[in-house]
Amino acid sequence: MTLRYNRSMAQLTARQVFHLLENETLWQLVERVHRRLADDAIEHAIVGGVAVCLHGYRRNTVDLDLLVNPEDTADLRAALAADGIAWHPTAREFRSAAGVPIQCVLAGEAEGSGQAARFPSPGDPKFITTIEGLPVLSLASLIQSKIACGLGNLRRTHRDFADVVELIVVHELDGSFARLLHKSVRKEFRVLVRQARGGK
Repeated sequence: MTLRYNRSMAQLTARQVFHLLENETLWQLVERVHRRLADDAIEHAIVGGVAVCLHGYRRNTVDLDLLVNPEDTADLRAALAADGIAWHPTAREFRSAAGVPIQCVLAGEAEGSGQAARFPSPGDPKFITTIEGLPVLSLASLIQSKIACGLGNLRRTHRDFADVVELIVVHELDGSFARLLHKSVRKEFRVLVRQARGGK
């Protein structure tokens, strides 16, 4: 059966969706963190579930994933601390006063365990786009990272691949989109395209 997407949801902004899902606290944190890092000239981009929502698949998520450059981690920690966002070393994440987690991935890191694809620099315009005023991984980079992460961690495979299938449906992508992805994930992307089209 071919997946169908709720077009009425697609017409809403990510901000509106988070409000409808009663997750406005996360959206407020996203905007607040972005403003703080932009004011401090710390390059960053949104990845993960918030990025999926910004790219049109309107689903809920409970944390913020940020892409940053490794040389900026000390400045990032200082900027977030100044904004009341604490580092929790045991969980290896930041948390807002309301308890919303913020997790970071570093440019140059593998996008999935044992995978060849690497996260780009958040300052590289070839891989970053702006949506609703926020810096976000481009659609191709987001899909690539989701597939690589799913291939590298079986506990995440279902969720990450489901995100990719939904993004394929929302953007009406076909197998030719694979040329924009790292060669290590192209085969899996084409498989997901076929699944999104009901196996055709």
